Amino acid sequence: MKITRVHTHQLRYPLQRPFANSCTWNRDRAVCVVEVETDAGIVGWGEGSDLPDTALMRQHVIGRDPFEAEAIGRNATPGCSQAAWSGVDIALYDIMGKAAHRPVHQLLGGRMREKIPVYASGLFLYSADDPTEGLAKEAASYAAAGFPAVKMKIGFGARTDAARVAAVRAAVGPDIVLAVDANCAYDAATAIASARAVAEHDVYWYEEPVPPTEVEAYVEIRRAAPMQLAGGEGLEGLLAFRDLLSKRALDIVQPDISIAGGFTECRKVAALAEAHGVRTLPHMWGSSIRLAATLHWQAVLPDGPGLYPEPCLFEFDMTENGLRTELAREPFVAQDGYVQVPNAPGLGLEIDRSTLARYTVITQTAEE
Repeated sequence: MKITRVHTHQLRYPLQRPFANSCTWNRDRAVCVVEVETDAGIVGWGEGSDLPDTALMRQHVIGRDPFEAEAIGRNATPGCSQAAWSGVDIALYDIMGKAAHRPVHQLLGGRMREKIPVYASGLFLYSADDPTEGLAKEAASYAAAGFPAVKMKIGFGARTDAARVAAVRAAVGPDIVLAVDANCAYDAATAIASARAVAEHDVYWYEEPVPPTEVEAYVEIRRAAPMQLAGGEGLEGLLAFRDLLSKRALDIVQPDISIAGGFTECRKVAALAEAHGVRTLPHMWGSSIRLAATLHWQAVLPDGPGLYPEPCLFEFDMTENGLRTELAREPFVAQDGYVQVPNAPGLGLEIDRSTLARYTVITQTAEE
């Protein structure tokens, strides 16, 4: 089996209502979808965070056997970012699974769990004038829907962070796991002040207080913060995670499969994290393709050694995104606090080509 054609699609979904994290207002959702065709008629789908170069695809991918995913990537990635290559790597695994009539999680060694506990990821900023607008109602809806955990946005200053977290904790009650995400808004000193300000509301982890390249700042914050520290979603490739993990700057590392390098690199990151005693809880923010890929990867991540390990929580994005809810013919849903791991061959999803066409703004094709 040989790869004959690679299509890269830039998709954009306009939001009906913009929302903000600590650094930017989101007015649309955008992803890069990779479609890989083979001479066997098998098509693989992947998602990256940048478009790979078509000339590079012709040079390194066209004509190759998709089962040689790591070898192809080794040749291609010196000239291609891991954020762009991620989509190709995921698509190759989708092809391998379909060719072998096996779900991807079996190619990765077998799933540890058939369903994964989820946390509702949302609770953004919706008004520049009222930082708590809509928070309580949204948070209460997640608790009522059976989510065992929620993650909310902070990073607006220690006092505002405390007010937002207090509103959410009051709405969900004492039993829901609560995580916070500052989206790299702070320096070390301000992050420590924010962490201490929200600690009284039983925060499970504090995510991305500073950029992940600021390793020494993470070490300083981890020593001072009264909760677990998480981060790493924007890092690309194994080596980008090396210092954060070797210096135990994190309690939880959060690689994104569509940024860090697909299945190939993310498996290495998780192994390095395990060797340093750091838990891996993947980041997920994208279309149904990224969601499916993350489910397969997270299904094979091992639990801790105890009888009652910390839950392997899956990030279930609750914001408006037609690329997550419309691109697959059967969208993934969270039910009773869990999401099922796909068990069909490959990634286990079928792309709705009419939806793909509706939201595509650019398509590039590489072929012989």
